Amino acid sequence: MERMLWVLVTLLVVVAFWQFSASRSAYRKLNTLNEYVQFLLFQPQVYEDHRQKLLTFASQNSSRSVTDQAMASYQAIENMALQLEGKILLANVKMRGSHDDSR
Repeated sequence: MERMLWVLVTLLVVVAFWQFSASRSAYRKLNTLNEYVQFLLFQPQVYEDHRQKLLTFASQNSSRSVTDQAMASYQAIENMALQLEGKILLANVKMRGSHDDSR
């Protein structure tokens, strides 16, 4: 009986750790996508470059179904955001500090 209790406790700890890791990963991805959008708003040259790349990607995948195109586009945007993950937060903070908005 005591062994079963330890197995159950161990299993619950593993599940809790897995859940924590999964939610942390999802939060990090969401935060990265949010920062990527803000980065593009402050960097019009990068925005235009990424826009052209995404339009080219979409035209190359036009033979796929609409659902497949949407998922592929989302994955491409996510990949672009993850590639800039180490740079975008710092760039946004720098631009926010030097840009005076009169609103």
